[in-house]
Amino acid sequence: MGESIKKMKSPTFIFFSCVLVLSVIIAILSRPYFTEPIFHVENNKYTFDSEQGNLTTYRSRTADPIQVRLDHQERTVYINHQQYLITKIDSAFSTTYKLIYPNGNKYEVQDHSGQLISFDAKGNSVSEVFLYVGSQRVLQDGEEQFSPATLVTAAYPDYHYTRGAPGYLFLALAAVIFGWCSFRYQKFQDFLFYLSLRSFWANDAEPSDFDYFLSKVCGIVVMIGAFWIAINAF
Repeated sequence: MGESIKKMKSPTFIFFSCVLVLSVIIAILSRPYFTEPIFHVENNKYTFDSEQGNLTTYRSRTADPIQVRLDHQERTVYINHQQYLITKIDSAFSTTYKLIYPNGNKYEVQDHSGQLISFDAKGNSVSEVFLYVGSQRVLQDGEEQFSPATLVTAAYPDYHYTRGAPGYLFLALAAVIFGWCSFRYQKFQDFLFYLSLRSFWANDAEPSDFDYFLSKVCGIVVMIGAFWIAINAF
């Protein structure tokens, strides 16, 4: 009984228990970040809020909500009490969207392998590069508040996307375990030595004190690098 309690209090058990608990906490807290579809309108992030019948509402913490009404091949986008009508036209080779703005202006958006390209009524391309002074949008002559491609993105969930690369978190976890084992356990250090090319040409084919020291240093470096990998997941 006493031996079991002592084993449970060992640094190995404590370390792996902490890693397991921390991994579960991070997985639970980060799940919405990696799985929730989003889109941006004028640098404001929008996420799904609710759906009532054929009306879907998206909300942002920094801007007014956007609503999208679905009616067969047509969708109406409501922003700031303005209505933008979008009609989707599918063909064998491409998908095109026809837009009518509240001011009567008409645009066309073409889907080129997921990239949306906008054109005005005369067939001229519409730029998606906007002028900002600080955080404020400055409209140029003839420029709409919301570009055609932006409205299509808001209206169709196919163009919403999820953030981050959760695979990096698994890589970071593996790096932490590898680094800890390299730093803490002599048997693991021996194993790494025998896997290395140095074991083939060393005279005694046994790890030296320097090899153990180097393994500990490498373990620390790998564990520090694991935090950098985890940050890149976001």
